[in-house]
Amino acid sequence: MLTLRSIASIRPGTIHWDNGKGSVTGFGARRQKGQAVTYCVKYRTVDGRQRWLTIGRHGAPWTPDMARAEARRVLVEVAKGNDPAGSKQEARKAATVAELCNDYFEAAEAGRILTRRKQSKRSSTLATDKSRIECHIKPLLGHLKVASVTRVDIERFRDAVTDGVTASSFARATGG
Repeated sequence: MLTLRSIASIRPGTIHWDNGKGSVTGFGARRQKGQAVTYCVKYRTVDGRQRWLTIGRHGAPWTPDMARAEARRVLVEVAKGNDPAGSKQEARKAATVAELCNDYFEAAEAGRILTRRKQSKRSSTLATDKSRIECHIKPLLGHLKVASVTRVDIERFRDAVTDGVTASSFARATGG
């Protein structure tokens, strides 16, 4: 079983797996090159893919017992058919607002974005759209993942554009 003593004895480049009474299958502590030890859980998804999920770094707040409890929780999610590591990976790869804007321009310039009259947008309209996106949307919201944009983000954006705030002062004001 992983204990504080066994964590302290982990050598660089090794993994100590939880074993013994009360252990959790697939739960371990890993030390790579440096002094940091991280807790991880290894599991297989429903479709048979092997995944590793890092629980956290040893020390405040993670103790072996807390990390073991989290590993149990993760394995319950896996048993329900979820893939926590896969979800984390997808979230990292998710499109940003800036990427979505670029996709919009690509589609609009190719004539795939239609107006209410079912006609492609005129070049003057596209120029206006591009100006608004480049001056306001991309600088103020472009770094955010599309799925993480909240109502509060939109309200701050609206107020910033109304007040004539630049991208740098908006970022300072919102901590982003």
